[in-house]
Amino acid sequence: MLKQSAQLWLWGVRESLNVHRCIVFLVLDNSKTIGRAILRCLLLNGVILLGSILAWESTLAPAVHWLMRHVVSPCLGHFTARSAEVALQLAYQALWLLPVYLVTIFVSCGIYNDIARTAYTIKEQQLKGPQAVPVLRPKGQSPGGNGGLEDVAQEVYRVVLFCVFFAEVSTVGHLPYVGAVLNVLFLSWLYAYYCYDYKWGLQGVRLTERLAYFERRWAFFAGFGLPMALSTVLLSFYPGAAVLAILFPVYILVSCDSDVNAVHDRVVGKEGTSNLRHLPIFALAMWPTQRIVHLVTGGTGAASGATEPGGSAVRPR
Repeated sequence: MLKQSAQLWLWGVRESLNVHRCIVFLVLDNSKTIGRAILRCLLLNGVILLGSILAWESTLAPAVHWLMRHVVSPCLGHFTARSAEVALQLAYQALWLLPVYLVTIFVSCGIYNDIARTAYTIKEQQLKGPQAVPVLRPKGQSPGGNGGLEDVAQEVYRVVLFCVFFAEVSTVGHLPYVGAVLNVLFLSWLYAYYCYDYKWGLQGVRLTERLAYFERRWAFFAGFGLPMALSTVLLSFYPGAAVLAILFPVYILVSCDSDVNAVHDRVVGKEGTSNLRHLPIFALAMWPTQRIVHLVTGGTGAASGATEPGGSAVRPR
């Protein structure tokens, strides 16, 4: 089991690095939606967000430091100059960098959705023929839902679950000795899920089925999300967020072209895949999520279908 898990992890890393698959989508996208979306993503996250970070670190911060050291410090003292320098840095982050970060993240979510929908359509037409018209769930409708309160509750549950899970990821990173390793591992799972969640949503897979599928293929997804996790932990917060936002469309395209089932069948065989050991990655986040959703929905029970990931009735790709 350990050997197979290591092999699946390596396959996950290998799949995530197959960035050449993006070229196929760009070539086959007659509407040029993917190309335009990637350019917008680069403009937002590369030019505006990352440019704002580099502008401070390369130009503004040295200028402020020189001004405080040679002008303010001789007149008002070193402590006052240093305090003013720190205050200006915090003001830049609070009044400019943080708003820019929040806006670019919000706008990028819509861009990622457009990329995923177009790539999914292209992939389905590759598999079923150019005349095939994939059935896509409407924007804003939760997969597997029938609309109404159940649909809203399932979407609320998904958002809350991953907010809670992200808080757990941030917490385990502060544990002594193993915190750094666990932080990378949990971030790898989180980013891998984000990538595949677009495709599973477009396939109409319910949240419970997605979670169960993910938790039975935890080794592969830990490997797939590793490059994204490293791109954030090896940099400070804002540069890491900007780099990840730039790279994320690439990983969405790779996940759309990736077949997780085929990898598992190759490593452990079809019978072995159905008997994979379940790793309850999201179990710790379930309880607080259920309590929060219960309060949000007024205890209607509409989200009860998303309380525990059990056996998946479908095989998402």
